[in-house]
Amino acid sequence: MAVPIFDSFARVVAERLVVPVALVTLVDIEKQVFPGAFGLARPWDDERWTPLSLSFCQHVVASGRPLVVPNAHDVPLVADNLAIMELGVIAFAGVPLRAGEGSVVGSVSAIDHRPRQWTDAELRELAEIAEECSTELGH
Repeated sequence: MAVPIFDSFARVVAERLVVPVALVTLVDIEKQVFPGAFGLARPWDDERWTPLSLSFCQHVVASGRPLVVPNAHDVPLVADNLAIMELGVIAFAGVPLRAGEGSVVGSVSAIDHRPRQWTDAELRELAEIAEECSTELGH
């Protein structure tokens, strides 16, 4: 389910935040899908979805707020998430992706395979990209 414009947004996130993986994710009650992805390992890059057992993005959708994780092993909300082992998610920064009416339907996220302190400038950049992505989603 790759969508070229969302792949482009993911690439921009990866380049600007200098991360190995960036995703544009849509979350439903059973799974998450990646219409935009950069650096996602196989088989996930081919599949373009995972069950919620491998989802940090579900927490962005549930809270409607950004989720910033410097080290997943230290954050009880995600410490047992299978994405740590399966996808190598250690550091995560995700901001809400909003549908046309403003509801949170997913996230735009940056992922690192090592612990990382996200800077305010990086989080602002990610939020700006997510806003642009949300605008595109509404079209």
